[in-house]
Amino acid sequence: MLAFAQAQNRSAELEQAYQETRAAFLALRAAEQRRDEGIEAQAGERQGAAGGASRPNENYFARQAMLEMEVEAARKRYEAAAKRWNDLK
Repeated sequence: MLAFAQAQNRSAELEQAYQETRAAFLALRAAEQRRDEGIEAQAGERQGAAGGASRPNENYFARQAMLEMEVEAARKRYEAAAKRWNDLK
């Protein structure tokens, strides 16, 4: 009876770890997509330069840094979840 209960508990832990890994993977992909879609400068993120050209300003670079930080945080979450799932397998 004890072995059966332990097997059920392990199965539940493995399923939970799998679901966490899957959710973390989807969150990573979403963060990467937001970063990739955010590469173009938005309104107010360019400033005039000599000769009539324009270049990205500090707002653009700050937004890019924030998008990259979101990707890195999502990547770390996914890696931790995948490690836990693999450790349970």
